[in-house]
Amino acid sequence: MDETLDVYGAKAVAQSMENELAGYVPASSVASSEQLDEGILWSCGAESIYQWTGHNYVTLSAPVDDKKIVDEVVARFADRPPFMALADTTHDGAPSAVVVGPAGSSYSLTLSFDRSRIEILSFSPCFRLPDDMSPFADY
Repeated sequence: MDETLDVYGAKAVAQSMENELAGYVPASSVASSEQLDEGILWSCGAESIYQWTGHNYVTLSAPVDDKKIVDEVVARFADRPPFMALADTTHDGAPSAVVVGPAGSSYSLTLSFDRSRIEILSFSPCFRLPDDMSPFADY
């Protein structure tokens, strides 16, 4: 858990990483990018400890070499402590990059099932939610 973060700081960290990962998609293949403004909280397993979860969708205007993008992400984060990354494959066979960061944070990048967009999912570092804030609200 990161004691220095609140829900808004955790959201900023996650959205910054979403944007960084979106930057690996060649600009010449991007029709648009949509970063969701709100996310939900996911329990980190301990009382009052949560992660902010978000999404960034990069709609493609042209096909991309998703394996090359995944390999670039994994290579870049392999030498970037405290992060680590691995290449994976989705249930439909698409290459996927998974980046694991500090305080339970994780991020994934994969080509959508219909191959029309790159989907980036984020789980921020874990943080303590104050008692006066609802874990069921959108932030």
